[in-house]
Amino acid sequence: MPKRKRAQDVAEGAALSLLIGCAAAAAAELGRRLFRHTQIFCPWRDPVKSWNWVDYGIPQDAVDEVWFETPDGEELYGWYCRAENPVASGVFCHGNTANLTYSAEVIPHLLAAGFNVLWFDYRGFGRSTGVPTIAGVIADGITAARFHDKIRPKHLPSVLYGYSLGGAVAAQVITKHPFDALILQSTFTSLPDIARVVWPKFPLHLFAGREFNTIDVVRKLEVPLLVLHGTNDEAVPCAMAHELFNDCPNPLRRLHCVDGGLHKDLYERDPETLIWEISQFIASLPEPGRTTSVEQSAPVEEWSDVLLRAIRRAIRRRTPQHA
Repeated sequence: MPKRKRAQDVAEGAALSLLIGCAAAAAAELGRRLFRHTQIFCPWRDPVKSWNWVDYGIPQDAVDEVWFETPDGEELYGWYCRAENPVASGVFCHGNTANLTYSAEVIPHLLAAGFNVLWFDYRGFGRSTGVPTIAGVIADGITAARFHDKIRPKHLPSVLYGYSLGGAVAAQVITKHPFDALILQSTFTSLPDIARVVWPKFPLHLFAGREFNTIDVVRKLEVPLLVLHGTNDEAVPCAMAHELFNDCPNPLRRLHCVDGGLHKDLYERDPETLIWEISQFIASLPEPGRTTSVEQSAPVEEWSDVLLRAIRRAIRRRTPQHA
């Protein structure tokens, strides 16, 4: 074979391999984006009943309605709910569905446990502005944590509480903002792990990404952990709760599994025991003096946040607020 022909064949083969590789990479990226957009976030703008917390069994004078701004200029909506005799104050990160009203009937139970709680919506959920993204909801959790520090009683322990996907959000938040304790309810270990459970016959775990890797955070957790789960959870296997508990190095970790509990009915099935578990967990916490082993934001990130906030404020001057 002439040298020129051989060289041409080699070049064509290399080009074809490159083309196939690029196509595979593009397909993988498309799959990743489709998975995240269609499976992770399911926001609702409308409330379950209304935006009046009284309709969810919460006393009228127990709630401060709040708005607070993220570093990139989104406006987040929330309720700061105050117990009569508080023993702790915390931030609640809800799941991937609907908005804060979807799980608001849990609030009276937490108030009964003496737990003040900031109940808020991520961007794109409920009355909060924006569109949800993985990075965005994590940033929202950090913003809520900072806002909570401004309004909470400083002598009380500060607790971060995450439910379902909100537990994965909370795990990321606690690496960026200090708390005295972490509560995870019905939370998965990682996105690839839960993708394998939900779609066992399809390799969607390859597209899930590693941003919500709860188990890695728990393995390095320096504050007490309470894991709550249902033994019959149809969405997140109870084995994941045991894995989170077993892998946590903190000696003050606790695990409570509600017998027969599903993914969404723990407080309906056994509220008294859950209140007792949370109360005992809070009572066991050391004096407030939260871990400082959190990652610090780089100065360039802080400056970019300032710029993004200014741009979004300029845009919002032309649009109605808090409709």
